[in-house]
Amino acid sequence: MISLASGEALDTMNAAALQRRLLSRVVGLVGPNNAGKTSLIASVYDLLQEGPVGDIGFAGSTTLIGFEKVCHDARAASRRGLPHMERTIVGAEATFFHLDLKAEGQDVVSLFLGDRSGEDYLGAADDVARADDFIELRRADTVTLLVNGEHLTGTEHRHEVRAVSPQLIEALVEGGAIREHCRLAVVLTKNDVVVGTTNAERTRRDFAEIVATIAERHSSHLSEVKPFVIAASPKSVSGLKRGDGVDNLLRYWLSPTCNSTSASAIGLGVSSRMMDLLAPNQESFG
Repeated sequence: MISLASGEALDTMNAAALQRRLLSRVVGLVGPNNAGKTSLIASVYDLLQEGPVGDIGFAGSTTLIGFEKVCHDARAASRRGLPHMERTIVGAEATFFHLDLKAEGQDVVSLFLGDRSGEDYLGAADDVARADDFIELRRADTVTLLVNGEHLTGTEHRHEVRAVSPQLIEALVEGGAIREHCRLAVVLTKNDVVVGTTNAERTRRDFAEIVATIAERHSSHLSEVKPFVIAASPKSVSGLKRGDGVDNLLRYWLSPTCNSTSASAIGLGVSSRMMDLLAPNQESFG
């Protein structure tokens, strides 16, 4: 009997088993609802369908149906008047979107994008003990914090975004969800909205201050804190193309880290990462 993948986003056990095949990178996406997490996942998938993103080409996926589901409502085929992205269900277990990618002159790398409700992550800021549940962050090579550019440009949510973003990383580090020497990418999303306002320069200063605050507080814990600016699904009036800046972020996710593990080590369970050590009959990472 041949077991075929369902094509849906992977649970923890299936993601762990699949990771053993090839060199892999795991990305944990963190941010409140409406920060642009689902839009970013959809953007990466859609950009690869058009061809290589920079020098990175598509080499396969076991979660094509999952990708199609998150992309559908943002396409004309959905017959919606405006692009729409479904929210991840609050309280649901983390799932993973999988892509095999190949840069020119390099081996294929499996990328796993962790997906969990933004409200669950925000809960960790109020209760640090909840951070222990975020296994997709504990095993990540790169944790990616999304900062809502649209909220940062206005007055209603600006101060909240400036305060909550560093607090969220503080809670995740204190709770052990972000392991020592992990990389952190801090991403300003919805840049199409930012460039279309009179507060663009102020927004960029606010974003730089958020990045600097996180880097200063956690320089001894994180190996690197790096900023990115993207427009995953820009409005046509902005003049930015879909996925603006996503290529730089994707290249960073795939780049080697001090914690990256070779495929041969993964196959034998030699890696120090919990995801690589997981045997098929284990129920959790412990």
